[in-house]
Amino acid sequence: MYSITDLLDLEDSNVFVSEILIDGNVKTLVLETPIATHFCPSCGFRMHSRGIKARTVSHPILQDGCRLVLRLKQRRWRCTNPDCLYECNEEFRFVNKSRRITNATDMMIVLAFRDLSETAASIARKFKTSDTHVLDVFDRYVKLERLELTEIISVDEVHTEIEPDCKYSLVIQDFFTGDPIDVLRSRKVRVTEPYFASIPIEERKKVRYLLSDMYNPYLDFVDRYFPNAVSVVDSFHVVQWIVRSIDAYVRALEKRFRQRDRELQDARSAELGRPVTLPTSDELYLLKKYRWLILANRDNVTYHSGARMDPHFRCLMNTYDYEDALFRIDPRLQRLRDLKELYVSFNARNAGQPLKAREEIEDLIDLYFQCGDGIFVSFAQLLCKYKEPIINSFIMVQKHGPGGIYDGRLSNGPIESLNRKVKDLKRLGRGFRSFEHFRNRFLYATRNNPVLYASSDRSQVQYFDDEEDE
Repeated sequence: MYSITDLLDLEDSNVFVSEILIDGNVKTLVLETPIATHFCPSCGFRMHSRGIKARTVSHPILQDGCRLVLRLKQRRWRCTNPDCLYECNEEFRFVNKSRRITNATDMMIVLAFRDLSETAASIARKFKTSDTHVLDVFDRYVKLERLELTEIISVDEVHTEIEPDCKYSLVIQDFFTGDPIDVLRSRKVRVTEPYFASIPIEERKKVRYLLSDMYNPYLDFVDRYFPNAVSVVDSFHVVQWIVRSIDAYVRALEKRFRQRDRELQDARSAELGRPVTLPTSDELYLLKKYRWLILANRDNVTYHSGARMDPHFRCLMNTYDYEDALFRIDPRLQRLRDLKELYVSFNARNAGQPLKAREEIEDLIDLYFQCGDGIFVSFAQLLCKYKEPIINSFIMVQKHGPGGIYDGRLSNGPIESLNRKVKDLKRLGRGFRSFEHFRNRFLYATRNNPVLYASSDRSQVQYFDDEEDE
């Protein structure tokens, strides 16, 4: 009636469909095998059939929008030798003995774990099995090894706290492909040192650039493990240091005005002899709602000259008005914003020009030391400490993307995006008990072409995305 191999993608070409039954959205296919002579595997005598035993199994592949159920007609055989009387049931290769689902279900379950939004519970519901079985299937096939180190690697920590000794896990990424090379249970030296030391020295010598933030142990990796590499401090983290420092000052300013308003409200309540609620002060309103005008890069701010009615001030105001009002609260805010913009501009215009950046950063350091502002004096000290890794971040390298080859700046941006997926997986999974399972789940879902291992014989099964197959 149909080619069972083409229809069901099963590996037994000797099977044929003898009947099709449809009940609602459930399609039942009755499968049989042609009658053939059987001989006893024990004594070699001819066997005779003792009838047919029907067996029902589920198949995970949808067919015409229907859930597929297979009814297997298995013949029962007995040896004709009276001294043997060996008995057996006919077997179908696509389903193991005593299982109620076909073997294809295991691969369908494993492939479902490629979607980070799926949890073990949701996958179990989809295949009408238990979440324990789903996890067992995944752990049986997915045991991913680390990838080989490349010329440019990125390292960064992400908060996992799955086990007592792995509060911050270390993610290692291939800068060129974006694939995670590996995830370590902890960023502590007692974990990283034996790990990197176990990698062959010839492989470690291939690394030319190590991208990281300003965490000192990461910068020490170059001297300890990668003899031919230089450290690169991501430019985003340098700018982030300034923004966080300014934001801390703004929050302290906001706290001071909130305390002032509370004292005024208490005094007014005592004067009137009843509780009084004063409206939000102008300073507190501006610092809470428009602090972003100071913290954001000025080139990213869209200044609207057209005025709109402000519900607090009850007058027409535009972006320039809000900015001026902020600076009137504390003149230091404008000074902090302008000093920040000097570095932001320096960071943007020198991309791809590390030699020019080396010259300009000296002038910038001198300016910050002489500005008299404590925040930027500390920032100048930071620039002196990490000068070489910061200058290395202005190097451009060729990368391959969907649009072809392009020049990209050395940056930890790709690994920050990858770390977001780690956090999403942890949140959606509502906690993990085993770091090894978490690691395999994350690597399997985020690598472009993961390799699966069968737990029984460790034979490799290559997985390709559907888009690549097409």
